[in-house]
Amino acid sequence: MMSLSQNNTLPIPGDESNAQSLSKQTTCCALLTGAGRSAIAVIGLWGERADACVTHFFRCNRSRAMDVGQVRYGVWAGGSADAASPADCSSTEPATTAAESIVVVPTAPQRYELHCHGGEAAIARILDDLSSIGVRRVAPHPLDGVPSTGRLPVKDAVDQRLIDEAGVVLSQCTTVKTAAIALDQVRGALCQWRQRSIQVLGEDPRRAAEIAAQAQQIAAAGRIGHRLTRPFDVVLAGPPNVGKSSLINAMVGYDRSIIMDFAGTTRDVLDAETVFDGWPLRLRDTAGLHRSDDTIEKQGIDRAMDAIATADLVAQVTEPGLQWDHKVLDALGRINASVPIVRVINKSDLSPVESADAPAESPAESPADALATVATTGTGIGNLLQTVVQMLVDDLPPLGRPVPINPRQWDWVTEIAKLGEQPEQMIACLRRGGC
Repeated sequence: MMSLSQNNTLPIPGDESNAQSLSKQTTCCALLTGAGRSAIAVIGLWGERADACVTHFFRCNRSRAMDVGQVRYGVWAGGSADAASPADCSSTEPATTAAESIVVVPTAPQRYELHCHGGEAAIARILDDLSSIGVRRVAPHPLDGVPSTGRLPVKDAVDQRLIDEAGVVLSQCTTVKTAAIALDQVRGALCQWRQRSIQVLGEDPRRAAEIAAQAQQIAAAGRIGHRLTRPFDVVLAGPPNVGKSSLINAMVGYDRSIIMDFAGTTRDVLDAETVFDGWPLRLRDTAGLHRSDDTIEKQGIDRAMDAIATADLVAQVTEPGLQWDHKVLDALGRINASVPIVRVINKSDLSPVESADAPAESPAESPADALATVATTGTGIGNLLQTVVQMLVDDLPPLGRPVPINPRQWDWVTEIAKLGEQPEQMIACLRRGGC
């Protein structure tokens, strides 16, 4: 499968993972379908040994040789056959591993599409089998399969790089909403702004401040753009036994976390991924925050605080009338103060309880902005998820707008935004494209 650098940029020309730089004599395979769950995956296989590779593994239900364009159903039988056997798809030699149902389509001489189950195990099994007999696993060209309709004509190498990088991100998006933003960049939204800005500054350098303001808006969208391929981390934090694990289960729709009626059930950080309103979220269940002398509980609390420190959003969970440990609140306030916090009162159907540290006549009051939920019945869960998404992507740019989709592009646009009083340097930066 495709291996990308941390900033999701394409491999440089000549890199071994770049399919286009490989010799035409090399037999290669690549996952052609995008990231995420799907019913069917498509693997490409091409090169001088493609026919022999298919013969080695594929057992079709017809004995005749395959012609280009024909669709053949059969099984992927594993590495039991001899690659030098006749290419007639007729071998019945038993497989050494369980067979995988598959559809094979020869699209050209020595070029195939292998259509298999979309699960990770099926994909990995076929790619690993091909690798075991010397087939090179490479990254497909990022724009393979992307319609050219609506795409901006490429004017220079900078435009091409911006579009290619967007193509890489597009292939890794797991939802329609994130893919739509990446597709806008494949069609040239950021390139168009770059070309227009260079033209405007060439005609009137005094408009540099105007371009800088536009760059600032585009850079603001980079907070979302560079996260199109990674889910937002949402950490549920709060005292023990307030229903954080039950909330996680209610939000994802299945029992991801163990729930018990006593405190301390969760000792580690448990993750569960979901999608809401088109945005991928990683919900993180953490140990209850409180003062403890127990060594294992302390480790769980430390891990919870580490998760909070790297979160994109924290859901601060409590229950009616429960007062927080002030030392814990102080610690939360010192960690990543820029992270948005949504306050949640779970078990809102219960009467207020009194904290052991609170006097009987003064139960804790709920914050005015707190969201009421009942995890066991689902009450308020939709509102909680909607609030989380709104707080994470409140500045979502309209479709069709330029958005930097990796850290390199984000840094480049941010640099342009700082050059409002230096038109010559701004033009140079625009032409350079951050390269």
